[in-house]
Amino acid sequence: MAEKDTIDFLRFLGDYLTDARDGFQIANKALLALEKDFSRTELLDEIFRVFHTMKSSSIMLAFSDIADLAHLTEDLLDLMRKNTIQVSQKSIDIIFELADTLELMVKERAVKKGASGSDWSAKVSEFRTKIEELKGKTLPETAQMSKNAVGGGNKGEDRKAGIPTIEKIQTVRVHIDLLDSLFNTVGEIIILRNRIENIASKMQDKELKSTLAEMNRLITELQDNVSVARMVPVTEIFDKFPRMVRDLAKERRKEIDFVLEGSEIELDKAIIDAISEPVLHLLRNAIDHGIESPEERQKQNKSMRGRVRLAAKRTENHILIEVEDDGRGIDTSHIKRVAVRKGFIKQEEADSLQDKNIMNLLFHPSFTTAEEVTGISGRGVGLYVVKTSAKELGGSVEMITQIGKGTRFTLKLPLSTAIMQMLMVGVGEHVFGIPSDIVIETLDVKPSDVREMQENKVIVLRKEVITFVPLHEVLNIPYRQGSENLIAVIINRGNKFMAIGVTTVLDQIENIVKPFDPIARQFKGFSGGMVLGDGRVALLLDIPALLNFETLKEEKYLA
Repeated sequence: MAEKDTIDFLRFLGDYLTDARDGFQIANKALLALEKDFSRTELLDEIFRVFHTMKSSSIMLAFSDIADLAHLTEDLLDLMRKNTIQVSQKSIDIIFELADTLELMVKERAVKKGASGSDWSAKVSEFRTKIEELKGKTLPETAQMSKNAVGGGNKGEDRKAGIPTIEKIQTVRVHIDLLDSLFNTVGEIIILRNRIENIASKMQDKELKSTLAEMNRLITELQDNVSVARMVPVTEIFDKFPRMVRDLAKERRKEIDFVLEGSEIELDKAIIDAISEPVLHLLRNAIDHGIESPEERQKQNKSMRGRVRLAAKRTENHILIEVEDDGRGIDTSHIKRVAVRKGFIKQEEADSLQDKNIMNLLFHPSFTTAEEVTGISGRGVGLYVVKTSAKELGGSVEMITQIGKGTRFTLKLPLSTAIMQMLMVGVGEHVFGIPSDIVIETLDVKPSDVREMQENKVIVLRKEVITFVPLHEVLNIPYRQGSENLIAVIINRGNKFMAIGVTTVLDQIENIVKPFDPIARQFKGFSGGMVLGDGRVALLLDIPALLNFETLKEEKYLA
């Protein structure tokens, strides 16, 4: 092939890689369903189409090694469709291996920008031998089976001639980098809008204010459209996990039913990409640590097959990602013993710790309850990644466990990470932002309303005692409080009310939050910054981290 033709063909490499990735997900999903029920032979047609498409597109790009193996996969699937080879665990395992090898070959082409890489001929011969064993025939017969390989096509593929129709293209592929750039541009426009509004507020020009109102409408519409364009269904990552769960379960000799819920829910692409790794760690922990062996489950009068559930739920302002298992649960007394033995805490400290604080030990970056390295997971390192990832997204992670019943982890994440609604508050001359979605109300608090209870400050809100945290004390901001009132910002964290004391409540605004660089992230209590309409910089408060400062003992054990 001439060099010019090669360049022309490689213009399609990006689409080829995207189609291949989608095809592998479809094939894996269908294979997993077929593995559960061998009678669902109609799934073979769906799998066959994936590898037939891959063969055709590989021929177009002159990826002959991929086309040859895709054709061999077609042959095996066709024999299974014709019942020449039975649908069995062995035949399905071979197709899984073929798919994995093809995926490696495609990834190699991606890395090398389309250039050929390793010699896969030995691997292809190995697969031919395996198919030969399934057929119970000699190798020359198998070679004859693939003689038509790339160029000949398959019988029965002819389509009835008809009048071609041209449909209007309703969708186009847009690279995520372009959407990110558009999203960032919208954020910068919002900052400029806020500054213009601040200037306009000092002027009495009706025409200017009318124009600003129309501009606000257009900016909001633009923001909504760009946000919608970035939304993708969570199935984009959920579909990757069934295969992984199957392989890990086989490796650990465990029987697991994997349940997916809420795959149709849509999320911002940035969040989809960010939650992939923490969900992976949670699933590994559930398989390796949560689910018991079939023998152990049988002794406990449980079903020999464990259940792992991955679910997505959407609330008004948040997405909830749940990973739940019906395994052994987490024993707090065992965590205490391990923590004392490994020197994380002293015995007297362990005796005084509440269950909640004991569980926080699991999120420490170097804490693990595992006595041996399994190569799959280890309590602590994985959970530290989960907690850190959730925090970087402006979310949180919650854990509920019951011995003998199982464990559920819940990632609570914002629907979007960049543009947020915030309540702006002041402490002296300093201005801070609090995410509006956690604010319930604000109220005046007199000095006499604040009481001391077990070394904590509290106030009474409608007959309920809640923790009161003066922000100037937490942030060590010089402030002389006399007889004047503070304003309590009532927030809801984990179904628990808390009050943050500030001196002023300024406004509720929409703004773009800029993340800190790696050096600035070491300063706890803040999760980003923003530029206000008057040009000042305000910090976004990291409420969970700030509240942890109130209990130094608890802060010591938090990751």
